[in-house]
Amino acid sequence: MEERKATDKNLKLQDINLLEKRKHGDVGFPMRVYWNDFTTYVAESIPWHWHEEMEFAIITEGSVEVSVGTGSLLLQKGEAIFINTDTLHQMKPQGEKKAYMFTIVAHPCILGIEKGFLLSTKYVAPFITNDNIKMQIFRPEVDWQREAIDKLQQIYDSFEEKGYGYEYKLHNLLCEVWFSMVEHSWSTQIEEVSYKAIDETRIYQALEYIQTHYMEAISLEDICDHLNISKSECCRCFKRNIRMTPFEYLMIHRVSTAAKLLEKTNQSITEIAIGTGFNSNSYFCKIFKKYMSVSPAEYRKNGRKEGI
Repeated sequence: MEERKATDKNLKLQDINLLEKRKHGDVGFPMRVYWNDFTTYVAESIPWHWHEEMEFAIITEGSVEVSVGTGSLLLQKGEAIFINTDTLHQMKPQGEKKAYMFTIVAHPCILGIEKGFLLSTKYVAPFITNDNIKMQIFRPEVDWQREAIDKLQQIYDSFEEKGYGYEYKLHNLLCEVWFSMVEHSWSTQIEEVSYKAIDETRIYQALEYIQTHYMEAISLEDICDHLNISKSECCRCFKRNIRMTPFEYLMIHRVSTAAKLLEKTNQSITEIAIGTGFNSNSYFCKIFKKYMSVSPAEYRKNGRKEGI
């Protein structure tokens, strides 16, 4: 089923700012549910990205490390997380056991409240626009959170079944989950305007620079000059925010782009290596196999099912 695929292994659904370009659902019903198998992603992780929709992720098997902004946490089977709109995040499995989850991605307007209405100005807008509210964890041992997890599971089941009126049921369940978060976690956080930390602004600018210049022989110094900070501060910024070095992120992005070219074009492996910023075919093959577990030739021969 198309809605059960959620692979984004080539960053092809993001622009240079890591904004996910995919629209979830349609204008009439801007909400969609996905099944996620981490083995279908580059380096078996969902890469750093953000989108204007809110997102819920529910772990159904294994353990998943979720990184949101500058923080990260480990979620186990049966636990869930809410990620606010316009929030940079990444997910990757931990441990030897395979990990699976389903995600619910919805535009805030799915709550059915027009801008300017009291319900919107009091119970939605202050929390959607508050950069201090990036996520909410749901654990089964907390009563209201367990109830929210149950409602999220009902959303998934109803979406899969698609019985008559399922859209209305999804809307009602999501509204109940939303108000639970407002009532139990956010009612004291009513700042209507907040600003992104300097650290986060820097990482957005750095990732944009890498995605724009990855095919060039860029260096750490180039990235630092773009941000107007020292090399040590640049590396600390990457470690604090996305828990990898600038070089590691550059390599993952190059491999992601190369994988797309191997799937979609007839370019030779050497041409793809040069076009994605690698200075030699052998080095390209070494790095590609490190992250994809197969050589570029094997990847092209065997292929992988294309994500939506």
